[in-house]
Amino acid sequence: MIRPIVLLGGWLSSPGDYAAMARTLATPPYNRIVYITDFGRGAWAALRDPDFAPVLDVLASTVQLALRETGADRIDLIGHSAGGRVARAYLGHLPYRGTTYDGQRYVATLTTLGTAHTTYEVWVKEFAGLVNERYPGAFYQHIAYTSVAGRSVRGRRFGRLEEILAFRSYEVSFGDGDQLGDGIVPTHCCFLAGADNLLLEGARHAPYNAPRTWYGAPDVVPLWCESLIRRPGGVEGAVLYENP
Repeated sequence: MIRPIVLLGGWLSSPGDYAAMARTLATPPYNRIVYITDFGRGAWAALRDPDFAPVLDVLASTVQLALRETGADRIDLIGHSAGGRVARAYLGHLPYRGTTYDGQRYVATLTTLGTAHTTYEVWVKEFAGLVNERYPGAFYQHIAYTSVAGRSVRGRRFGRLEEILAFRSYEVSFGDGDQLGDGIVPTHCCFLAGADNLLLEGARHAPYNAPRTWYGAPDVVPLWCESLIRRPGGVEGAVLYENP
């Protein structure tokens, strides 16, 4: 049975940011059907902590679309950056703001890319705290969790532009700018207890400033996607779907 991939982007992202990554996953050796959750920059910008129900609703609809169109009973879920945290909330069996998503019924694997599972970001503090309190670590034993962290940029108060920007991101969101990370998120914040934690030397956070070295780049995907090859669900001749 085909097991499709559902991909959820990160904060202030657009579905188009992940089109190239989806094409990579739809070609050999992965041969997967990929659905990109249609949640754009404006929708992300409109979210206010702790109400992330709008993106959870769209993710839940995308998962149901993938199951309905492929006939699969489970999907492989990939969340980039903040999308990984939202994905963990979607798995949850407890009510959230009046809705019980209980996505753990439909998900076989969860892969998070550059997700700050440990964060001090004031704009997601309540939501992140709720997720970690209710569903700590790799919470559901029947789901295979993989958490991918990059180590490529040391934040510096004075240095190259990339280092200065990393310093500001690390400091504002995580309390200390002088540390190693993927240019946006410090490496150690991406580790999730009980998950298969992968450290990628040289991987950067996002496609807009590192199209050849970010987590979804063609040369980087094979470094973390081996688990999706080993686990059942691939299919020869799969085509790329984008959630309209």
